[in-house]
Amino acid sequence: MALGCKSDQRVENTSDNSKHIDTLSQQEILTTSVFQKEGDAFIVPWKYLMSVKFEEQYNEKMGMEVSLPIFSDTLKMLDGKKVQVEGFYIPVDETGNEKIVILSAYPFAQCFFCGKAGVESIIDILSPKKLPVLKVDTKIKFRGRLKLNRDNFDYLIYVLEEAEMVK
Repeated sequence: MALGCKSDQRVENTSDNSKHIDTLSQQEILTTSVFQKEGDAFIVPWKYLMSVKFEEQYNEKMGMEVSLPIFSDTLKMLDGKKVQVEGFYIPVDETGNEKIVILSAYPFAQCFFCGKAGVESIIDILSPKKLPVLKVDTKIKFRGRLKLNRDNFDYLIYVLEEAEMVK
């Protein structure tokens, strides 16, 4: 079953001779989805994160046109769920906050900041505790609660809250 299905999808159960309709919840769709799980976290490949579309919209507060993400139904079903993502470690020294780093689909030379990749190829990693200092481009996994961010310009469009490094 594809994850992109809506949560009100109905499935016919013909195990008995009468027709019986069951409604699948989002959780049931996720657990039978294309995403693998490791422990209690859904493993999210970058191809799903990078499939986001954008729309231009005027923002009063910013006083200009901004690009706002349009998240797929697949991503919306993962919003607020525990996920695991693997990528390249990019420190964010400018914030002075040792609990925030960036995880990128690409190494630093190709990432959003220095290369030609888009904002959909990076995730804000917000940890409840200080993260170890790693070498730039170290390939690492993080697990946490995925938050889709459409309009808070203090953060990226993807935020991994309560994030922990996976060893």
